[in-house]
Amino acid sequence: MKLIDKDAVMAEIDEIVRVLQKNCNPNPMGNMQECLTAAEIEAINLIKDFLDTLEVKEVDLNKELSYEDYIGFFKEHPNFTDDWGFDEAWVFAKYFFELGLAQKGE
Repeated sequence: MKLIDKDAVMAEIDEIVRVLQKNCNPNPMGNMQECLTAAEIEAINLIKDFLDTLEVKEVDLNKELSYEDYIGFFKEHPNFTDDWGFDEAWVFAKYFFELGLAQKGE
């Protein structure tokens, strides 16, 4: 599973549509160039409707990172050493979690 910012994807789709519609100019024969057709607009709306159905998971860092998970990581990946310890790993996890929220605007 890969995680993306759904709001950012929706905003990017809206921006692409806005730019395409803004650049929509008729050519000398009266046909529209670089314009979205009704079918394309419908397809874009269907994609946006689908994206709206995707679950957005709220994460509680206190529930997601446990000592058991920390130890389990080193059991799964014996090539890595536990040089820092759980407390240091927690500080880094919290920092990047909060950084992600700040980027998201929360």
